[in-house]
Amino acid sequence: MRQISEQATSSARSRNIAVLGFIAGLFNMPGDVFRQIIESKFATKTKSVVEGASKAFDAGLAAGRSVFKLDDVIVGKAREDANGADAVMMTGNGAIVRGFLEAGIENYFGYPITPATTIMERLAVEMPRHGGKLLQTEDEIAAIAATIGAGYAGARAATATSGPGLALMAEMIGLGVMAEVPAVVVVSQRGGPSTGMPTKTEQSDLNLALYGSSGDAQRIVLAPTNVEGCYRCAGMAFELAEKYQTPVIVLMDLYLSNRYETVIPPKENPFVQKSNIRPSSKNGKVYQRFALTDSLVSPRALPGEEGLMHTVTGLEHNELGRPSDAADVHMAMSAKRHEKFQSAIEYPGISICKRFGDEGPVDVGILGWGSTFGEIIETMLAAQHEGIRCSAMKVVMLSPLPLERINAFFDDCREVLVPELNYEGQFAQLISGATGRPVRRFTRATGSPIVVEEILAEVRALASTTKAAAKPRIRRAKRAKKHAPQTSLS
Repeated sequence: MRQISEQATSSARSRNIAVLGFIAGLFNMPGDVFRQIIESKFATKTKSVVEGASKAFDAGLAAGRSVFKLDDVIVGKAREDANGADAVMMTGNGAIVRGFLEAGIENYFGYPITPATTIMERLAVEMPRHGGKLLQTEDEIAAIAATIGAGYAGARAATATSGPGLALMAEMIGLGVMAEVPAVVVVSQRGGPSTGMPTKTEQSDLNLALYGSSGDAQRIVLAPTNVEGCYRCAGMAFELAEKYQTPVIVLMDLYLSNRYETVIPPKENPFVQKSNIRPSSKNGKVYQRFALTDSLVSPRALPGEEGLMHTVTGLEHNELGRPSDAADVHMAMSAKRHEKFQSAIEYPGISICKRFGDEGPVDVGILGWGSTFGEIIETMLAAQHEGIRCSAMKVVMLSPLPLERINAFFDDCREVLVPELNYEGQFAQLISGATGRPVRRFTRATGSPIVVEEILAEVRALASTTKAAAKPRIRRAKRAKKHAPQTSLS
């Protein structure tokens, strides 16, 4: 807003008027009414003051009208008729809480840590009203242990933390993977490593979320890109955890945890309540807790159910759950723990990944995850305005990866740019390793959200490179056509 005011009036003093214009443009309000009010408000001032304020308003109005909008955000009664639900302002952490409550969370265990603390604070108020129980534990290890224990007993249980807390939870998450116990872990990333920068945003815990444990311990990892996504991922995480009998990590960051957005939740609760695959105790067979079924997901009995006694351990085990280090058993169970997730990339009700912008072949494709995707969308729109064919794809499910759709996106892109808020390019490494395709990394570890103009500069450079490379190919094709032998089909 300061920049808009400076460009319109050569001063930042009218930025509040630019904000007013931006809001009017965002909601497509008539500008004439506001201009009359501005003239009335500054009637006692000099003519130059009135003109400056009007210019700032008009500049803000133009910016607001050109900004990317959600199709279903409508002002007035039309919105209510169209959606059947009220628009709500909420933060990412507030959306997590709402998703948890609507999904029927029964137990929450947590330890305060920035920027996830407000999730526990809000749940402490709301859960007793919904019949749930919350316990502040002595540390993050106790929190994840209690969460897995409650999940083993059949409750919908969750915890929330940040990078340092997730590091402490790594061993118990491995237990949840091995014992195939549902649990939900929300991680709001901040600057690292170690204590790092607790009040600054970053996307540097991706590797920890994907691989943080001993051995091959794949789990489901979701990374919402906006506040509405936080709501949906939080609720769906319980369904996924129960269906695939695994810890599910919802990966956010400080920027997404704290920012406010307008969300229109569904009028009806969209989340499935309890989706555990139940075994039968009346078939006369010995119950196999880890049976190798066609889906590789085994019917799960809860402790104490008659006729369904079984063993659960952190050791490798056979189908009965009894410890075994036989080579064929370890190979079969490792395959079971990994391959059972493949159908998750088609799970309904959640955007696993989604493409925006130009269809078909493009000069530059931008691939992103998490809160950075807002800046990516804005970059894509600016690139299109400059005549660059550009598309963007967000990936919400980071484990397992929807490789078929990601590869299809690569097939359409001459160049692929991956912007992210970490130093190493962790998402770029993940994508390149999984697809075997090169990407252009654009990494920033500043503690602040990524800057649109910086991403756009990278897109311009890549677009000019692809056009320059295309010209020799065109010339070669024309020469080949000119000197090609003439043939007849007579």
